[in-house]
Amino acid sequence: MKKKTIAGLAALGAVLGAATAAGIIVRKRKQKMLGSGAGTPLPPKRNIYFAGGGIAALSGAFYLIHDCGIPGDSIYIFEASSTLGGSFNIGGSGDDGYITAMNAPFSLDGRSNMADMLSKLPSGLLPDMSVADEIRNFENANPLNGFSRLVDKNCLETDDIALSKRSLKQIKALLSAKEDELFGVSVQEFFDGADFLSSGLWGVVSTSYMIKPSSAALELKNILSMNSVDELINMKNTVRSQLNMQETVVGALERYLVSHNVNFSTHCRVVDLDLDESSGRVCAIHLNDNGTAKTFYLNKRDLCFVTNGSASECATVGDFNYPAPEHEDASASFALWRNISEKHSGFGDPGSFFSSDDSDIISFTVTSRSPLLPDLIKQYASGSSAPGTLTTFTDSPWGMTVMCPPQPYFSSQDENTFVICGYGINTQTPGRYTDKSMKNASGAEILFELVKLLGLGERWEEITDTIVNVIPCCMPFAAASSLPHEDGDKPLAVPFKDGNIAFIGRFARLGCGISCSCEYSVRTAREAAYRLTGTKKAAAAPRRNMPIYRRFFIDLKNR
Repeated sequence: MKKKTIAGLAALGAVLGAATAAGIIVRKRKQKMLGSGAGTPLPPKRNIYFAGGGIAALSGAFYLIHDCGIPGDSIYIFEASSTLGGSFNIGGSGDDGYITAMNAPFSLDGRSNMADMLSKLPSGLLPDMSVADEIRNFENANPLNGFSRLVDKNCLETDDIALSKRSLKQIKALLSAKEDELFGVSVQEFFDGADFLSSGLWGVVSTSYMIKPSSAALELKNILSMNSVDELINMKNTVRSQLNMQETVVGALERYLVSHNVNFSTHCRVVDLDLDESSGRVCAIHLNDNGTAKTFYLNKRDLCFVTNGSASECATVGDFNYPAPEHEDASASFALWRNISEKHSGFGDPGSFFSSDDSDIISFTVTSRSPLLPDLIKQYASGSSAPGTLTTFTDSPWGMTVMCPPQPYFSSQDENTFVICGYGINTQTPGRYTDKSMKNASGAEILFELVKLLGLGERWEEITDTIVNVIPCCMPFAAASSLPHEDGDKPLAVPFKDGNIAFIGRFARLGCGISCSCEYSVRTAREAAYRLTGTKKAAAAPRRNMPIYRRFFIDLKNR
């Protein structure tokens, strides 16, 4: 059995880590600017710049081209790491083991911004088809049949989300509360003394959206407001696709942008912005290109979009024998946000989100040369042949959740290789069968916990003989956007009426919404693109239903 050491996977960590020393890579036929030293003025045409290359930036660039009429060669995307895509990042191989970070949940509900964008975006896998149609075709061919979203200590299905009278009363109070009443309040503080955090409903919500007891009560309110209980339990609004989201969505976005001559610079970190204090306009951008400082000035009509935080930034990977190490690099987006927030009070407070030691999530990817373990999970836990369903072990102190995705899940995956994905949200708690926190557990120890939760400890040797690798991935800021915060800690998506700067992604503020969802990142980018270019359109707002507490309790009663 081939179990790779952490040294052998150092190169794979670059997929998820901070910038390497490879220099700027610009995917464009002809490079035009990027002056060094004191600065080189830009061409007189309107140019648009993105600090960060995650899903928000790619979506913003897409809407600028598709809806706002901006030429692609006027758009520049600077990304500090080696790849685009943010939290959708992947890596690895069938020989060394695959790596997945995490897939933020989203739906193709007709009212969503993701549905709008993907319906306009050509599929990179199927000709003459949109990405939305590609995903819908897969789901129609692989319908969700009955599956176990939660299993108990005997690995038996449980959909018991019954709540005590006190918890029901507190949920009603949460759903009826005004936004300003929930600022600075965590889920744990709001439900103090109640049994809500041990309920099946919390188990489903927390593992669907990767929020913790330390997360904001306001985030939980938004999740419950925008999902019915049935949707949460049965994953009715959660997208499943043949390949992973990096190749399905990010790959299609990148191909579209390349075809329109958008400029991409990887290994390129935006470190600071110069601002006109009176107007809040960005007048210069400072870059770090592999240790070389570069500064250039913006023209009057130029725009700047800032992704001021990333879920997968500073992620590290371990392997079968070692846990994911502590990250050493400073967060690029946090450093940029801190620098500019010191220059203007309207840019929020990054310290509210990047100073916690409880914002990490551990994901893991199992690569096997046999379908044995995926088949055992389907038989003993999920109870379904449908690919892509989530199953959470309620007896797991880690909140361990596993998914057997469609095979192949990676385009490079051969027919004799099988992949399982999973994650845990309680990273600092000892396991049920492993006397270590998930944060300090190696891939082997995470696998052992999973096998024991399945009740298959006697088959340990048989299972491990099929394993190529188990790679844990630590994302230190994965739950940071959901931390409790005060009014004004997140900057408005477009903070100034006559400014040229926008904040996009999880850490931007745009009315209500589930900040830890992919939909929110796309919505902030779309709205910012429209506002800054004067396009007379609006992004799709979160759906509105009957009074939220009424709908929630009707759903709960009908179960």
